Amino acid sequence: MSTTRAGWAALRKHAPIWQVPALATTVVVPHPDDEVLMFGGLIQLQRSRGVDVHVVAVTDGDASYPQIEAERLGSIRRHEQSEALSVLGVGERDVHRLGVPDGAVTEWEAAVTDAVVELDTAIIVAPWVHDHHCDHEATGRGALRAAARTGAATYFGLFWSWTHTDPERLADERLTRLPLTPELVTGRRDAMARHRSQITDDIAPALLSTQMLEPLDWTDEYYVTGAEPNPMRLQTPSSNDSSTTVVTRRRKPTVSSHGPTAEPRRG
Repeated sequence: MSTTRAGWAALRKHAPIWQVPALATTVVVPHPDDEVLMFGGLIQLQRSRGVDVHVVAVTDGDASYPQIEAERLGSIRRHEQSEALSVLGVGERDVHRLGVPDGAVTEWEAAVTDAVVELDTAIIVAPWVHDHHCDHEATGRGALRAAARTGAATYFGLFWSWTHTDPERLADERLTRLPLTPELVTGRRDAMARHRSQITDDIAPALLSTQMLEPLDWTDEYYVTGAEPNPMRLQTPSSNDSSTTVVTRRRKPTVSSHGPTAEPRRG
């Protein structure tokens, strides 16, 4: 086991439990499949409580295989993501596609922030700002700025960090865990199976190795604590049964479902 993986394993062992409020949640993902790899358990949990979950799909992942024409690949990956989210309990009406060029999220951080602000939910989850991949880190920064404007609680998911980021980068942040039932673990795996372009050789050699997919078998989903929320945002209308409280969004986003089409997509 590498030093990086060993360091994270030690932190995971002692991570405190995250008691997730049953409040409307925005999930911000840079690429199709990130909704499963980092947030699949949380999405299922919130939807099982009847809580609104919105997914901001920043890119279509159309540059993951340079040998495949971008429009074709983007179409394949959008379809896979829709199928995966359906397994997790999220319908297409709650998927907000920005159409940002894959690999160029840094140039569109403000658009990410604006989209998340307009959804105005009490909880925001996004990739950690130190998750090694430029699109992941830019998405995390955009979400963090949105939280600063809305007072939402922010939690960061991990993917590349498990193998590429020194856990000392946590600094004053801390790792927390969301315990998953066997049904939620199975649901994550079922959802990931919809992303065939990433895990099979159907259109090109698979990008995601068995080691990369290992966290899907863990019985906890891990998050880095982010922005301190406005306490009022985390209050449910009824304190008698917070696990079943349904809190819906206050505004419908004005972000175009097709995103910034004036900007060419990167192949």
